[in-house]
Amino acid sequence: MGALTLKSFPHVLRGWEVRNYESIDPTDSFGQDTRLYIDKNQIIKIEPQFSNNSSTTWLTDKGRQFFDSIFGEFASIESTSKLENSIVRSNKQWDHIFFTIRKTFYIFDICNFKLSKKYYFILVFENLSLEILNLLTILNQISSFIKIKQAETTNLNNDLESNFQINSATDSAKLSSSELCLLLGTNTRFEGSYLNLKLRQRYFKGNFKLLSIGPLFDLTFSVSFLGSHLNTFKTITEGNSTSCQDIATATNPLLILNTEIFKRNDTKQLIEVIKVLKTTNIITKTWNGVNVLNSSINESGTHTVASFSSLTFNDLVNFSSLYFINTTISNIANIRKIVGSRLLSNLVNSSLNTKKLLLDQNFNVSANNISNSLKVKNFLYLPVDTFFENNETFINTEGLVKKTTKLIFRKKAKNNWQIIRRFIKNTNLLVSVTNIKDNKLIAFNSKNLYNFKNYISFQFHAIQNLTNFNFYLSNKNTQFYVYKNYNTFKSPQIKLYDTKVKYWLDDFFIGGKDRLCQNSLTLIKCSVNTRLLTSNFF
Repeated sequence: MGALTLKSFPHVLRGWEVRNYESIDPTDSFGQDTRLYIDKNQIIKIEPQFSNNSSTTWLTDKGRQFFDSIFGEFASIESTSKLENSIVRSNKQWDHIFFTIRKTFYIFDICNFKLSKKYYFILVFENLSLEILNLLTILNQISSFIKIKQAETTNLNNDLESNFQINSATDSAKLSSSELCLLLGTNTRFEGSYLNLKLRQRYFKGNFKLLSIGPLFDLTFSVSFLGSHLNTFKTITEGNSTSCQDIATATNPLLILNTEIFKRNDTKQLIEVIKVLKTTNIITKTWNGVNVLNSSINESGTHTVASFSSLTFNDLVNFSSLYFINTTISNIANIRKIVGSRLLSNLVNSSLNTKKLLLDQNFNVSANNISNSLKVKNFLYLPVDTFFENNETFINTEGLVKKTTKLIFRKKAKNNWQIIRRFIKNTNLLVSVTNIKDNKLIAFNSKNLYNFKNYISFQFHAIQNLTNFNFYLSNKNTQFYVYKNYNTFKSPQIKLYDTKVKYWLDDFFIGGKDRLCQNSLTLIKCSVNTRLLTSNFF
């Protein structure tokens, strides 16, 4: 074996110096358990890890090879020369920034008290953990001039967890009892490879048929494509399609759709169409066959915490200060369109360009050109830690609680909890108290992250005592659904837009909203090779 080993290999990588840790995969909504190998504060390899929650250890090439983009972002931040004055690098600069924010908030408070409420401090977020989302929810309830906005629009009813999570498609026992699956505008191979593997295993067992409404794609098993227009789904609900016979006679049928469907303008009408489909045996008193596949790992947690409104064009017109948290123009199409409309309005009326402060909290400063687009006077960049530098908590699309640990250490950046917590402290927005219990009120110490995790654990399970172990005992949020028979009343007339569902023009490696994969050189090369061999046209 010594003759087959390169002579330079022992000097480049020493096995006894490599440490391995458990983590999760941030490239999909399931957050599969992974094992990371770290040498000299850098990730050198990612492998799948056995999990008690799933019987299959599966990790795609996208999850194995995205980690080289993390260190590329570190290098770009360190070598950037144009933003030397705006990048925070010392504690004195941090103090100066929060002093500026505190003075701005004081002006907002005085102006809104004496004059009309027209000064707003808008926080736009995306891809955040449960701790930060709960902290922003508390912050939103303090002052009227603070607005918490989500980057993308999602018209989804989040009253029940079954409306935005996977219910029965990944459960092996429930999936084995099903005989049919209908895919509506989703590509399970790209969006949820773990779900696609489950469907593939069920298909090869036999007596299982798959129908799809959407573009043509290869799922590695046989699928019957019914069409690409949403009008096809409407025809099925009306009972005028040849596929209605298969759905009506199938035992425990499944319906799998993506959250991208709920970003359409006719989302309310589409939900009514799904309710009409519930009159079949897709939902019964003992079976819930409607499954919603999320696009990212943080999307289910966002719907679990609260309903956040989205960023609109009027927000960019009326804001006095903007605070972007993990949001860039490159990976969010909604912001790209809004900023483009804002540029057109600046050309028509230059008097609107009176904004003063823009805070950008991302780990990628080179790809974010929001400050140049909006032409703000003061632009401050806050370097933030990446995914593997924080102790955070997420809820995946199955409802499982996923936790990350701090594996990489970097001195010139802070995590989201430290920045926002210091933001609240310096602006005197929230008064912290110690852990005391009255007859009607339970207060928490928001300075301590572990106690705050125990506090947000109340939204999953009711507990008697608040200790340091309560949150870590919560492995999954309890899902339930309300069964209702819709045959009592006549269904109203519903009008849908006769448009096609989402086309998958982006390939598997760099498609989607994940910023890590878009900056990976390895995945970019894989994407180029894939596009040379295949065609993106339908």
